[in-house]
Amino acid sequence: MTDPRKLGMFLGAVLLAVTPHVASAQQRCVTEAEVSAMTIYAVPSMVKSLQSRCAGRLSSTGFLATRGQQFAGRYAALQTTVWPRAKSGLLKIIASRTQSEAAIRNQNTRGLDMIGNLPDEAVRPFVDALIVQELTPQIDLANCSKIERAMQAVAPIDPEVSAGLVGLVVGLAQPKDISICPESGQ
Repeated sequence: MTDPRKLGMFLGAVLLAVTPHVASAQQRCVTEAEVSAMTIYAVPSMVKSLQSRCAGRLSSTGFLATRGQQFAGRYAALQTTVWPRAKSGLLKIIASRTQSEAAIRNQNTRGLDMIGNLPDEAVRPFVDALIVQELTPQIDLANCSKIERAMQAVAPIDPEVSAGLVGLVVGLAQPKDISICPESGQ
């Protein structure tokens, strides 16, 4: 599958182009709750990417073919609720990049300035499409069935619980490319 940090940076670049003033006001570290929100927000697009990329490699009676839409729907039902926190996390990821990366990012996102005044309801479908566009070609075809099995294993778990676990694991792992905020004794 793809590197979630690269996808997060890409989405953050898009969101930064849409609302650059928000990123400068935000703290630089990403909370575990924001990681969880980004996870919930991205799952429906991830399912769509996997279905598209792996269509010829997976069984027509397998999990994605028979229950993939239902699985994605459980997460999609939460997208509106988690969007503000997901957006905040993505903006922080981009804001934390180095100055040289910022110069490249600004050059590559100038064409997105026109959507800066659009409401989130107009921007979100664009972000969703970009997730699919960027993620689909990065899925290793040799991993299609493994990813499908992982989704099937997670499917019975409540989306908030599974995304919370992702946030916790990322917080424990402390990836180099993303600054995770220290726990505040929640």
